[in-house]
Amino acid sequence: MKKLNAYLVGVLCALSILACKKDKVNPVDEESPVVTGLARPKGTSTGAAVTRRIGPAGGVLASSACGVTLNIPAGALKEEITIGIEPITRTNIAGAGQSFRLTPHDIQFEKPVSVTYAYDAEADSVAMVETFGFAYQMASGVWKFVGASSYDTQGGTVTFKTTHFSDWSVMNRVSLSPLNTSLEPGDKQVIKALIYTESKYEDLLVPLTGDAGTEPGYPVGTPVPLPAKYIKSWNLTGPGNIISSNGNTITYQAPASVNGFTNATVSLALNAPVTGTFLLLSNIEIIGDGWAELTIGGSAYTKFPVTPAVKSGERYLLSNPEAEGGGQFLLTWNGGVGTYAYDLTAAGNKFHFLIGNGGYTSAYADPQQGALLPSGGSINITKMDNKWVEGNFTVPNAGIGPLLIQTTHVNGRFRARVYNP
Repeated sequence: MKKLNAYLVGVLCALSILACKKDKVNPVDEESPVVTGLARPKGTSTGAAVTRRIGPAGGVLASSACGVTLNIPAGALKEEITIGIEPITRTNIAGAGQSFRLTPHDIQFEKPVSVTYAYDAEADSVAMVETFGFAYQMASGVWKFVGASSYDTQGGTVTFKTTHFSDWSVMNRVSLSPLNTSLEPGDKQVIKALIYTESKYEDLLVPLTGDAGTEPGYPVGTPVPLPAKYIKSWNLTGPGNIISSNGNTITYQAPASVNGFTNATVSLALNAPVTGTFLLLSNIEIIGDGWAELTIGGSAYTKFPVTPAVKSGERYLLSNPEAEGGGQFLLTWNGGVGTYAYDLTAAGNKFHFLIGNGGYTSAYADPQQGALLPSGGSINITKMDNKWVEGNFTVPNAGIGPLLIQTTHVNGRFRARVYNP
């Protein structure tokens, strides 16, 4: 009996030790995501290519249409050839921004060429810069994520060094879905953490480490839930509540009421192979009665609440009668989804942002013609139903003040409820 008791005690101790070890699982040893590469069609041209003859001395080529700059170092080429950057349609399912074709495809450089992409203008499409990077399309049609050699958060650029040319795209390897969304008060939104490639724990962040002597990277495929080993904690900044949480998925509920509009941010803190704070973000806009925002003369955007768009016949009027945002805003247009040029008729398409006795309007005085003319640009209604209207407006020569001789440029966008009396 004593021997049996001693044996049982030993077994229990061994089980206890195993249990303790299981509680302290190294994240490297946990499950890895299984993502199968997805073949995608080739992109088609969306504009003319920018080209330049570059030889052994090296050179720089940039495309403003693609936001791409190539820096070819001296010694990368043995002879002078034509290098090109061409904008193409985006077929990478995880892609963001503008995809581009680097030519010629069959070239192999003697030294790595730096490809730099400027993402600053589309920063809202970047889930987290440390998991944001480049991918190129392989001959199989599958995109391969290769990450980034470096990134500049201040300048809003990401760079990769390559020895070959292909069709390229920048992409979010890991992302919350949705990345950006708009909700009405009281609405619920499921937010998921997704990954678009396989991943080793030590390769979560860019630059990728890879195996010695091989190009680092992973095929891009249909996203799968982000494994638990990467998830540290979910957090909410702003109004509303996280009403349920299940590992890589949470449900957010907007507040029951909102005065005008407000914003909330759901963040996911990641476990990562290096010390630091790494946050994936989902930006949520909660809209009560709607909003508009505008920039005048290149200034920062001013955002303010607006009343519902009121329909009178075929005409819609959108305004902020309390002068929120620093001025009296009025936008009028005739019809539904479409583009509307400004005119001078009493019931026509107009923009006003009045400040005291002055302000800005969609008309100007032409001293050469001695006449009042409608501004260029237009009101563009992009979405519209019985509840909501969305759109933007451009006024490249908005008249200033009571005389309307001076002009400036105004750009804006809006989302508002629709009121049908």
